[in-house]
Amino acid sequence: MGVMGKAFKPALGCLFVALVACQPAAEKVAPEPLETEEVGPAVDAAVTTEYDIQAKSSIEIVGAKMPSDFPPDVPLYGASSVINYGPAAGDRHFVELSIPAQPGTVEPRYNAQLEAAGWRRGSGDEFVRQGRRIVVTYRQGTPGTWVRIEYPT
Repeated sequence: MGVMGKAFKPALGCLFVALVACQPAAEKVAPEPLETEEVGPAVDAAVTTEYDIQAKSSIEIVGAKMPSDFPPDVPLYGASSVINYGPAAGDRHFVELSIPAQPGTVEPRYNAQLEAAGWRRGSGDEFVRQGRRIVVTYRQGTPGTWVRIEYPT
């Protein structure tokens, strides 16, 4: 490379620096405001463990079949599944059934079914037959109705 080539390279570098330094400053642009949207509560905000079988007392036993000591003369509601059973107060046991119908339908129909099987109404939720007493209670289940039958052992 000749003398002229060596002198030309530094001059080219200076020209580049001069061009960059002479550029006008970039205008600062204000950012556009972000759109905000109001949202309601979370989808699961109303979730509850009120009917969660696992949240019950450890004394109760979750099962899938009828306990062997359940009285054979107590009729069962047509489409029902055992969801819970175990000891109750005193020398009694209970079984809890899930029925896929609303309490307003289940309660009168099952009470009539018990009476047709020879159980007569006692006080409150009691039914009596041959000196034995069962207690039948109803509550809203998930879904449908949960029927709890307490019986003597």
